Amino acid sequence: MRGSPYRFTDFSMALSFLTVFPTPWFSASAMRPEDLAKSFAFYPLVGGILGSCWFLAGWGLSSCFPPLLLAAVVTAFNVVLTRGLHMDGLADMADGLGGGFTPEKRLEIMKDSHIGAFGTLALILTLALKMAAFHAILTNRLWPVLLITPAFSRFGMVLLATSSPYARPSGGLGKPFLDAMRPVDLITAATFLILVTIPITLKFSLLFAGGTFLAVAAMKGFSGRFLGGVTGDVLGATNEIIEVLLLTAGACFSVTS
Repeated sequence: MRGSPYRFTDFSMALSFLTVFPTPWFSASAMRPEDLAKSFAFYPLVGGILGSCWFLAGWGLSSCFPPLLLAAVVTAFNVVLTRGLHMDGLADMADGLGGGFTPEKRLEIMKDSHIGAFGTLALILTLALKMAAFHAILTNRLWPVLLITPAFSRFGMVLLATSSPYARPSGGLGKPFLDAMRPVDLITAATFLILVTIPITLKFSLLFAGGTFLAVAAMKGFSGRFLGGVTGDVLGATNEIIEVLLLTAGACFSVTS
């Protein structure tokens, strides 16, 4: 089964998991770990869809709202589109790192569904940085940055998942599908990333590719040292961190250009 070809249900699973878009033709109840692993290959493609939504919101509402309010609207729109899924992982990871002094204790805290002070601060800072970056990007109409950023951040999750061990020795919800991931899933994800970014902008695509690889390398080393590997929360946090980094880079480019 690990060598089975991709199906439309694999894309549907990625779309259903990463966004609020309805997929009435798809039911996740019969999905197996290897099916979830194969859906990772489509994460950059779903990221491209999200980037198109960012662009349509920013461009379509630019004549309706002043710049700062428009940035806040796009920031909120992104949270709604993704159900805040990856922000939950960021908050859990921040709480674990801030409240634990051993990998075991940090992982235990991360499993707690309640949010703490460190998680709250991480969310506030992330949303503030995103809104500020959106403001600069929208003001300077750097539409390519909006279109490609979510694709790179989702690819970052795939790259980290395929290159890191699972953190919990006893296993967990994420271990079966991480173990089922194949090199071809990463190659397919990279292919989709190229298809949805390079035709839009070569300059930002190359810049963001470098930033994504550096961020993933840093997260791999960081999570390995402090947690012993990755979890679903770490992957979600990685998405948020890469988005902030790339949006900030785009915003800085708008100032210097």
